[in-house]
Amino acid sequence: MTDIEEFGVVIVGGGPVGLTASIMLSRLGVRHALFERHPGTSIHPKAIGLNQRTIEVFRSLGIEDDVRQAAAPPRTYERTAWYTSFAGPTELHGRRIAVRDAWGGGRYAEEYARVSPCRYTMLPQIRLEPILRRHAETSPLAEICFDSPVTAVSSRADHVDVTVAGRRKVRADYLIGADGGRTVADQLGVAMAGPTDLLDMVSAHFTADLSPYLPDDGCLINWFVNPDFGGSIGSGYLYHLGPWDARGVSKEWVFACAFGPDDPERFDERGMVARIHRSLGLPDLQIDLHSISHWYIRSVVAERFRQDRCFLVGDAAHSIPPWGALGLNTGIQDVHNLAWKLAAAVRSPELEPLLHSFEVERRPVALAVAENSLANFRNHGGVVDTALGLGPATPPEQGWAALAELWSDGPAGDRKRAALNRAVTVLDKEFHAHGAENGFRYPAGAPAPEAANGRGPLPADTLVHHPTTAPGHHLPHTWLTTPDRRRSTLDLPAPGRLLLVVDEHAPRWRDAVARVRHPLAALVDVVAVGADHPIRPVDGRWEALREVDGSGALLVRPDSIIAWRCTELPAEPAQALDTAVRGLLTADPER
Repeated sequence: MTDIEEFGVVIVGGGPVGLTASIMLSRLGVRHALFERHPGTSIHPKAIGLNQRTIEVFRSLGIEDDVRQAAAPPRTYERTAWYTSFAGPTELHGRRIAVRDAWGGGRYAEEYARVSPCRYTMLPQIRLEPILRRHAETSPLAEICFDSPVTAVSSRADHVDVTVAGRRKVRADYLIGADGGRTVADQLGVAMAGPTDLLDMVSAHFTADLSPYLPDDGCLINWFVNPDFGGSIGSGYLYHLGPWDARGVSKEWVFACAFGPDDPERFDERGMVARIHRSLGLPDLQIDLHSISHWYIRSVVAERFRQDRCFLVGDAAHSIPPWGALGLNTGIQDVHNLAWKLAAAVRSPELEPLLHSFEVERRPVALAVAENSLANFRNHGGVVDTALGLGPATPPEQGWAALAELWSDGPAGDRKRAALNRAVTVLDKEFHAHGAENGFRYPAGAPAPEAANGRGPLPADTLVHHPTTAPGHHLPHTWLTTPDRRRSTLDLPAPGRLLLVVDEHAPRWRDAVARVRHPLAALVDVVAVGADHPIRPVDGRWEALREVDGSGALLVRPDSIIAWRCTELPAEPAQALDTAVRGLLTADPER
């Protein structure tokens, strides 16, 4: 008989989400294996935008510095702009249509810096994945196996059986499906629901020296609006990929556009280069084409995120349009929610009910993000093009006349410029979605009942992040001084540990934790933050942000989610804490 290898967790998929899950599980002391069907990390650029919440996760894993050193210099992605092209035969070619600040740059810099120790970061997936793989492979608790396709998954009452490459037999307590190809979901019979095949897209990764032609080297994405291609979606967009030299110059790029009615079913190398030449208006540009990728815009979410002992995360659970850059980020935050719960359940089977909250918490976030990103996609072409007087069926000569009016003198030009300014402001929901990026919350699940108030997972204000300590929200950031260094409040939780943040009456709160007879209480650390303690707020902001009295407390989960708060010291602190920690095990899996 073939020997069966046993692990605490098996991860299927070695993309950024699966590799991040591996790093998390190693830090939490869980022996695990990761199987990826491809021989190496991604050869396509794929996602590039890493929002503050994701970088906070990397910070907690000790890899933020590596990611930041490989990423684009911040000054190269402070803006995004729209052009007819970079050059061309008429005065209407090579014109900038609009420009705006984005991703925490320019006028948003102070706003973003105030709420996180980390900044929005641009690093393409082809450069992120090798960093994650290197860190994952350093742990003796992790077996990282590329070129190892999973061919069968069978979930039992007390374990999961996995077959790798048709012959290797593996057994695990739990399985994480992080495979964008959805082998695990298909094996488990989990379907996706939502709009599919909304637009047929093609993207190209290439090398070219565009530095003599770039109108603005502070723009990440350059959007083209060319009436010859039916407007913005058909004209395409261009963004830089790095690596970046000391001046912040990149010679690698991605160009993407929708298929037009006259385009071939598939672009070959010659056709793709010709399309890039036409959209950029640079027919003599020397291009070294590395890869062409054909993909469809979809906005779909799995009907369930859990099947017995198997959990779906990342693209295996949701496929989100890239407008707003929330796809990869949502996947990273899936495993941030899941990993500590899995580690607790592997160590202590009586804590397995923690896992009931995963789907209850994460699936509503995925549904809301998918809807939000789909709206961004529809706005992007519809709002801007409409303001310009363009549509997919607008004849080219009529479209160029509409653009000419934009730069004309007189009332008609004034009206069109005002309409364009309003349209670009609408795109705040894509380029300044700070509330959606940082403020997602868990109205139901494992937080204390105060959070279960029927509100949605995205805040009403998706543009501006409003920190709060209400249960279900992220622990707010502010800077603290400690005996050894300056730290963020987000640096306080230890891996896999719950954190009780107090100020006054710290000894009574510590005594209360010691008196709670529950397995979760053994995972609670008490940290005193205040002017009279070694850990002190830098600027007095914490007293306002914590939203509780100095005698109160905040219970923070290992994923930085507020699980419970007590506005002031109760008559029986141990009883109140006992109720709070037991509440973490009572998420309703049927909700």
